Amino acid sequence: MDAQPLRKQVALAAAALVAVACNASTTGAARKDGAPVAHETRAPAALRFIEDDYPKALAEAKRRGKPLFVDAWASWCHSCQSLRAYVLTDPTLAPLADDFVWLSIDTERDANADWLARHPHSALPTLWVIDPATDRPILKWAGTATAAELRELLEIAVVDARRGAESPATAATAAFVRGNHALAAGDVETAEKEHRAALAAAPKDHPHRARMVEALVTQLALRKEHDRCAEVAAAEASGMAPGTSRASVLVAGLGCAREAGRTADVDRLLEAALHDAALRDGRLLADDRSALYEEAFTTKSERGDAAGARELARAWSAFLEGEAAKATSNDARSSLDPLRLGAFLALGEPARAIPMLEESERDFPEDFNPPARLGRVYLEMKRLDDADKAADRATARVYGPRAMRVLALKADIAKARGDRAGEVKALEEALARSERAVLTEGQKGVRAGLVKRLAALR
Repeated sequence: MDAQPLRKQVALAAAALVAVACNASTTGAARKDGAPVAHETRAPAALRFIEDDYPKALAEAKRRGKPLFVDAWASWCHSCQSLRAYVLTDPTLAPLADDFVWLSIDTERDANADWLARHPHSALPTLWVIDPATDRPILKWAGTATAAELRELLEIAVVDARRGAESPATAATAAFVRGNHALAAGDVETAEKEHRAALAAAPKDHPHRARMVEALVTQLALRKEHDRCAEVAAAEASGMAPGTSRASVLVAGLGCAREAGRTADVDRLLEAALHDAALRDGRLLADDRSALYEEAFTTKSERGDAAGARELARAWSAFLEGEAAKATSNDARSSLDPLRLGAFLALGEPARAIPMLEESERDFPEDFNPPARLGRVYLEMKRLDDADKAADRATARVYGPRAMRVLALKADIAKARGDRAGEVKALEEALARSERAVLTEGQKGVRAGLVKRLAALR
């Protein structure tokens, strides 16, 4: 996300259903598999995570008879870092410590290829609950949540699933649980059918109605059912309380409405997105409030409202600068870097990102993300020598499929110089480093684009 305009994946919302992970950073070390340590955060003592070892975590879950909670993340994913810095450090989660076995999976690591092959995702973070007795997912959540919302999600995942037909609002709850299970198993058709049934049966005050709307809208958006996605979002958003689910529905629905050309729905959803972006009530992570600003900015820009878009970009930037000033750790502050960069680029002021990215590179000297972002900034500013140096530092530190993005940056810099041979070399290296990796559908698309670009140069 850092190497291009920050358009938040509709995965921000829920295409599935499950939860989160982490805390303080480690730097200057090397991984057991030889890959450099990127900026990562570790769980506070209250939530003890097993790192990158699914067999060990599953065995522990079986031994203790506890469900397994898995946080699938990547160091470049700002929503992942936001969750790890702001949510799982929340002391209100301490009572959950003994209710689950906690596992963190870095999806970029080669060592986790078997996990990725068995548990595919289309967005990050993706958070899972696994039944250790069957080794099957019972819940899968693509997106974010506050600590309070996480507790609710885990209640849905485990407690309501066990109560089944005995729980209140039985028809809606039971259908919602069945839809979650289907989605976790990869049966998207059944998941959509069950989530529609859940929403139809749920009264307006149903405790999980917002999650039902979020799950359905996101599924429709990911499947590019833009008309239906916009229709549901526009119909339901006004009845949802401000929070992560409503933000996810507004972001996904607004994008769908633009794609479908549903002008009235764009108007309605844009008004709601602007209202919620301006709130300062603590019911959203900064990452999710930023997504509202970004989607509203994109909408105004595409409508040709340059003045309105610029005014919104100023408000977006000011909000994020305030959040960065309040950050209580380097992890929390740096998780905002790509969001702040997006706002600065929207303002046409990329140079404003340089001090924050230099600070993050000092704080996390083994992390490839700050120099990769610096390289993009310098390229925007046409400071090509500085861009090359930053990209070289990032290339030396990057690991996993993200190497394609970093080396594509190297190719972009070479292209800006008119260096065709350098562009070819960077693209060849990008493809070589991704040959044996387990790629998501999105990463396969990135690779296909690089293949096409390289072919055009030969």
